[in-house]
Amino acid sequence: MSEAIIAYEQPVNEHIRVCLRLERLFSQIGHTLKGVSPWDSRAAVVSLLEILYLLDRPDLKAKLTKEICRHITNFSKLEQQPNIDVSKLKHLLTQLESINERLHLTQGKFAQELRQNEMLNSIRQYSLNPGGACAFEVPSYHYWLHKPSQERIQDLTNWVKKFDTIKEAIELLLRLIRDCGQPQEQQAEQGFFQTMLDPQLPCQLVQVFVDAKQDVYPEISVGRHGIFIRFLNPNFYDKPAQTKKSLTFKMTCCIL
Repeated sequence: MSEAIIAYEQPVNEHIRVCLRLERLFSQIGHTLKGVSPWDSRAAVVSLLEILYLLDRPDLKAKLTKEICRHITNFSKLEQQPNIDVSKLKHLLTQLESINERLHLTQGKFAQELRQNEMLNSIRQYSLNPGGACAFEVPSYHYWLHKPSQERIQDLTNWVKKFDTIKEAIELLLRLIRDCGQPQEQQAEQGFFQTMLDPQLPCQLVQVFVDAKQDVYPEISVGRHGIFIRFLNPNFYDKPAQTKKSLTFKMTCCIL
């Protein structure tokens, strides 16, 4: 896609919604890890704690494992099909089986060691306060932020490595889902578009691609039987209104 094209994604179920949140947080912490200032380290710690919060969900590992097993079963059936790149398929199955095994070997919650870190627990306790954890609340954190940048980055890198298995699982699942369909050109009459869904097909993610030059953004709603999109004129000072113009955009319904 061109840089002038903005991609919007709407998850259709809860576990994909969680995966997208975690993906954004992993990207965010990867970016802030490159910074050397204490403010960069604070931002990385905030992202780390938000990841831990999402990973507290008791059903997450079970749902991810179930999805991976479903993909292993479905992709295994393709081995005997004609016109299949067997080497690529076997590589994919190896990846899925490796991640599945590592998920099964994970005892308790993901990154359990970080939940036993006294400083991180103290920061987490005050993280919802305006401004987050302050020096007078967690002096050990204040001291850590004054350590040389190399030491802070090393600590953060070690902590983030505890997420490697869940990160790889989410990256692979989202890549498979995004790659399973091709964008199709659609027309929104007077800023509105709708299409029906087959309830028997597991659509997991809806992608909408809009040319930035059209100066609109989509408000996407997905129900059991259909996709509904309103294109709004941006207004950052008042309530936005649906555009009156008809426009062309591209959409993918990711069914896997």
